[in-house]
Amino acid sequence: MVGGMTCAVTARGGLEYYPCRYGRSRVLFRGPRRSLDESYVAFLGGTETYGRFVAAPFPALAEQRLDRVCVNLGAVNAGPDLYLNDAGALDVAARAELCVVQMMSAQNMSNRFYGVHPRRNDRFLRASEGLQALYPEVDFTEFHFTRHMLGRLREVSAERFAQVTEELRQAWMARMTQLLTVLRGRALLLVARGSCAARGAAGRAGARSALR
Repeated sequence: MVGGMTCAVTARGGLEYYPCRYGRSRVLFRGPRRSLDESYVAFLGGTETYGRFVAAPFPALAEQRLDRVCVNLGAVNAGPDLYLNDAGALDVAARAELCVVQMMSAQNMSNRFYGVHPRRNDRFLRASEGLQALYPEVDFTEFHFTRHMLGRLREVSAERFAQVTEELRQAWMARMTQLLTVLRGRALLLVARGSCAARGAAGRAGARSALR
């Protein structure tokens, strides 16, 4: 038990995530499934929000503390694209009383240099002609994950990689702005830092303050 969050990792992967869907979404979110009939708080984000290898993720802890229905819409390695490309998930989030939105990774989203899978955002799909021209010596068929690909590009040329970084920065700002616009300002931004305990505390404190 760390700061109220139980880290339950077993050799056989025995932790039950009770995967479920909400509305018309094609994404499997972490359950148990919550009712959307009454007002609720929606949590959007990546691995920390989903609570991979964690028995009680911070949205579940927030629900206990706030005595409000908290819907975990987190997904492992999610970027903003997961929500912007899924009308069902976006509709559930837009109807929430409040959304707690984790500041998701900039690497796991499509941009002018490369494309990612619409639901498994850490999966690298293809390099654009622009990226291939920028790194002609790199064989992009070797990569399956964005992290591996970006790490290799930085090793090859830190100078050229600055152009990739700038593209990711601009694309991330545009996508996050778009996401928050859809949520009509009813959102808290959450920065997940340090230990799982610190992440859980940030989510609980921020949501409690906004709902007062």
